Amino acid sequence: MTVFFFIFLVTISLIGLTAGAHRLYAHRTFTATSELRFFIMIAHTLAGVGSIKNWVFWHRIHHKYYGTDRDPYNHKKGFLFSHVYGNMLSSPSDLNTYAKTIDMSDIKSDGYVRTQHKFYWILFIVLGFMIPINIPIMYWNESLANSIMIMGITRLMITSNISWLVNSAMLVWGLKKGDRFPVEDNSIFFIWKSFWINYHYVIPWDWKSDEFGRYEKGFVTFIIKIWWELGLVKEMMTVSREKMYEVLYKVADSEITMDDALEKMKERATEDALKEGLMYYH
Repeated sequence: MTVFFFIFLVTISLIGLTAGAHRLYAHRTFTATSELRFFIMIAHTLAGVGSIKNWVFWHRIHHKYYGTDRDPYNHKKGFLFSHVYGNMLSSPSDLNTYAKTIDMSDIKSDGYVRTQHKFYWILFIVLGFMIPINIPIMYWNESLANSIMIMGITRLMITSNISWLVNSAMLVWGLKKGDRFPVEDNSIFFIWKSFWINYHYVIPWDWKSDEFGRYEKGFVTFIIKIWWELGLVKEMMTVSREKMYEVLYKVADSEITMDDALEKMKERATEDALKEGLMYYH
């Protein structure tokens, strides 16, 4: 029973980290109802990786300064740095000089995020540590040692690594320039290497981009589709292949720059998402 409870809480934390902190809050790929945002706040707290506000801030820094010395998870420094060391290093001394370039107004205006950030350690100790450990002991007589080891230490180690993988996924599932697709080694049997991770760093606001190398597939994307059917999310941002080609043709003809093309795609995606939301609620 403890194992099933363990899997359940890890799955809830996974949803809070990926669909919640990453797709909803960090990249605003869709909007969510108040009830769903409350659930995401609880799910993220269970993961034990700090507040949503802090997580989003560092992830936006990662995207803004990708591949530079200001990137806290710089992929050029290798997997260990991106996945482990980057999450443990103290904040750089000159952080305040470039942190102002990160717009966090949307995060600060969310009441659930503000509450979680203000009372994070109280919420985590109670919801993310004490309750998960005590439930197996109280309801099916699990031993204290097993509950601490499974529901405390092991669970939080796994959820921490899931959180870190969101930032280091490129080095696991991504392809480098010049790599063949599909890959020609044995990793094809257990890792879905593709350029979709690369795509995410160019168009981070597409809700269909999975954190771990897939597009419009995967467990988390399936969960978001269910939320859509239940009316819990709307204004889902994406771009069609045709509209992408249309804008890129203009770049090829030197009519606009690549930065302008990406901005134009985002504007059209925003318009389409708003129209889709209005059609759904009509």
